[in-house]
Amino acid sequence: MIWYKDNNSDIVISTRIRLARNLDKVPFPNALTDKKKVLKDIKSAIVNSNSTLSRELEYTDLDKAGQKKREQLAEEHLISPQMLQGNDKGVFISKDRTMSIMLMEEDHIRLQVIMSGNKLHEAYDTASKIDDVMEENLTYAFDENLGYLTACPTNAGTGLRASLMMHLPALTITKNINRVINNASSLGIAVRGLYGEGTRADGNLYQISNQVTMGISEAQIIEKIENIAKQIIEMEQKARELLNEKSNAELSDKLWRSYGTLKYAQKISTSEAMALLSDVLLAQNMGIIKEKGKKSIPECMVLISPAFISNDKDLSADERDIERAKFLRANI
Repeated sequence: MIWYKDNNSDIVISTRIRLARNLDKVPFPNALTDKKKVLKDIKSAIVNSNSTLSRELEYTDLDKAGQKKREQLAEEHLISPQMLQGNDKGVFISKDRTMSIMLMEEDHIRLQVIMSGNKLHEAYDTASKIDDVMEENLTYAFDENLGYLTACPTNAGTGLRASLMMHLPALTITKNINRVINNASSLGIAVRGLYGEGTRADGNLYQISNQVTMGISEAQIIEKIENIAKQIIEMEQKARELLNEKSNAELSDKLWRSYGTLKYAQKISTSEAMALLSDVLLAQNMGIIKEKGKKSIPECMVLISPAFISNDKDLSADERDIERAKFLRANI
């Protein structure tokens, strides 16, 4: 199931497990002189495997895919923003779109599993099994002391990045989000925006992930993210209770106004729509607004992104804003 489709998650919207891997005795992508050959070798190893893995995956050559197609994959979080730049890149995507294998990003291979809700153990188990199958046909760069070798030292060791996408509107409204970010950072947890490092938390969506990958086991990384997430969830829940107790009428008015704007606006930008959708998701989770649209709020948050709204058309920013409002009126 696509992670954002029919997603009725509350605070934890999605789980992502990413494993960074490189081929043994082959330069990292930024130092490769013949990326096409290495890309072909990795692709062949996956396609020609005798496992069900090869039958579950579909390959997209990003050099041949149109710009809008590449941007849509990034908006779905199936490829990273970095995959939009440069040449000689490709991606395998599972038919249920819960898994992607990026080739020639920062590392030769970036395997990721993404699921709706809080499913760290399930996502990691899936990623680990796929990794084992791939390793039957590929020899990874591995050191007995350092672990898996990666282009960036911050990924070496396990090569594991475990992350949760969390919806934290109440902590933002009560101006406690910076304290959460600072506390998490002091515990070795990164808190980033919607599309990872260097991006904004549009729609009050934050990604929390481990910063340390070396000198710690995969199980310890998962446990640490789980514990931190549990604390953040409790803080968000308390912030919601506080908002409800102290300013119920004001909060209800704000959230209903956001709902009304989405239902009747004729033109709306991505950033404004994300903020209003965040309000409506909060209202639905708190029971203030019981109406449900044709599509879930997380699904709308993805489908209103510029490339999806453009739908392969060459639209101006104003035209996208009009199409976005039209989509929201029909689906909220």
